Amino acid sequence: MAKKEKSFNLKLYAVIVFFAVAAALTLMVIFTFKSKYTAFHPEEVARNYADTIVQTGDGYNAYKTTLVSKSQKYGDFIRKYYMYPVIYRDADYKPGDKTDELKGFNDKSYMSDASKNDDGSLQGQVIDKMYDYYVELVANGWDNYDEFFTKYFEQLASVRKDVFGDYYMTDEIMFTALESNVATYGKSLTGTEDEFDKNTKKQTSFKSIGEYEKAYGEDYRLTSVVAGEKNVDLAAYKAAIDADTFAKYGVSADDITDVKCYTVEVKTDDGKVVASTDVTVAKIGSSWYVDSAATNTTALYSFYK
Repeated sequence: MAKKEKSFNLKLYAVIVFFAVAAALTLMVIFTFKSKYTAFHPEEVARNYADTIVQTGDGYNAYKTTLVSKSQKYGDFIRKYYMYPVIYRDADYKPGDKTDELKGFNDKSYMSDASKNDDGSLQGQVIDKMYDYYVELVANGWDNYDEFFTKYFEQLASVRKDVFGDYYMTDEIMFTALESNVATYGKSLTGTEDEFDKNTKKQTSFKSIGEYEKAYGEDYRLTSVVAGEKNVDLAAYKAAIDADTFAKYGVSADDITDVKCYTVEVKTDDGKVVASTDVTVAKIGSSWYVDSAATNTTALYSFYK
């Protein structure tokens, strides 16, 4: 009787391959996560913070890498401390209060016919009217975000009342106006190209020359690089922390285990340094965050002038 050939165990092979592939993928994910997740790399956190401002003058989104966003979503932080005090200003709101039972100006009873029937035209007028004020505020940078948000949203409430004739206000209206102004300001720096809607073929954007293009040419490129590190005494840093400000972030001095300060330079294609700033970053757990209170980014908003 012929000897029976040993059959190939397909199930066993599948199991071995599954675990081998799973192990390889796990290592790849860990490597990619550690390499790309900038919060683990203090110098990259500092560089990314500065570069976000440099590329489009966007101090608003740069704050997503700061201590402000450590313990809560950035949007929730803005609502809690700057939007709700305007929306619930007649309801004795204090940051942290629950708003479920409060009547604010986001209640539909405050809507005029203009608010109910707006097709976006009046909202567009509000956004346009707010832009000049936004530019005025951003001229001093975003380092004092408390002053920036407070003044901007107070002005927005006044402008919207003039346009709509009512006191209606929501966080969506506030975010829309602010983020539209942020985007427009960025385009004023980078310039725009002619663009057309794919479906209607109507022109949606017209070519314009931005401030960066005027200063460095239409083919400009700005690069942010970490040029050096400065020593920071951890004990002295902790002693100087404003406890009340950090409490808003859900952070205390005891949470911080290390602190570093990096000099970030902005260079043009020919290697010329056109701006420089020092960015302080603090470590909590395994992650690093920019301490915006200890960082002055004013130079990053005016270097092209």
